Amino acid sequence: MKQEACYKLAALDMDGTLLNSRKKVSTKNRQAIQEAVSHGKTIVYATGRAVCEMEEYFEQLPEIRYAIFASGAGLYDIQEQRAFGLRPLPPEVAAVILEEAKARDIMPQIVLADCDAVQQDQLDQLEKYWMGVYRPMYERAMTRVVDIHAFGAKHLDEILKINLYHTNPEDRVLTLQELSGTQIEKVFSERTSLECSAKGVNKGSGLEALCSELGIEPAACIAVGDAENDLPMMRVAGLGVAMGNAHQRVRKAADRIVAGNDENGCAEAIRLLFS
Repeated sequence: MKQEACYKLAALDMDGTLLNSRKKVSTKNRQAIQEAVSHGKTIVYATGRAVCEMEEYFEQLPEIRYAIFASGAGLYDIQEQRAFGLRPLPPEVAAVILEEAKARDIMPQIVLADCDAVQQDQLDQLEKYWMGVYRPMYERAMTRVVDIHAFGAKHLDEILKINLYHTNPEDRVLTLQELSGTQIEKVFSERTSLECSAKGVNKGSGLEALCSELGIEPAACIAVGDAENDLPMMRVAGLGVAMGNAHQRVRKAADRIVAGNDENGCAEAIRLLFS
């Protein structure tokens, strides 16, 4: 167990953490954020989402100024509408990942600093790739292209992250094996997704980079999450908090466990800032 301290910042994962199963921010979570900020604490998003996938929440939570997005590949100043600290995939590595997706029935999602792209005919089949719950957000936020591989080839030097969505978890394991010799960060998320980022890029490195910008020590941070891609930031932070609905591995690694995302567990975690 880490030594508790006077915490200054809480980094909140979004899906499965800040957001409930309906992808909404509960009143209690919103109130906890408002209370924390009114007492001089800093709340930041720490998400695998791209900026365009987060925009509907910016108005709801004006107290949050900064985001760690694309699983640590970028930082975003919401007030200034400015991305910074970008760490893209090496172009040759991005090409290998996209080639693997092209060879099989995999839906790639390409994350850039200023847009998030999917192929139109695959968007039409989101449920096939176990991403149906995100359909409203995808239809609102995504850049839809006819050929995702042609789009990727055009933007190879700008790609921050590639999500590979599969039709079943077993195929995801096969992709992980096929990419085992590639120097990238590979993390499971959702039911069938494999997130691919540049080597050394994760939510932990993103939290460290943002802390450096803000002049806050990582030890003075709380990191809250539910999935395996949250583990790096939970290890970097002074206090790692797992949601009650978290993956077993995440719960085991956590310093604290709070209620689930449908029981306002995020509000409970935010109040740990006052420990």
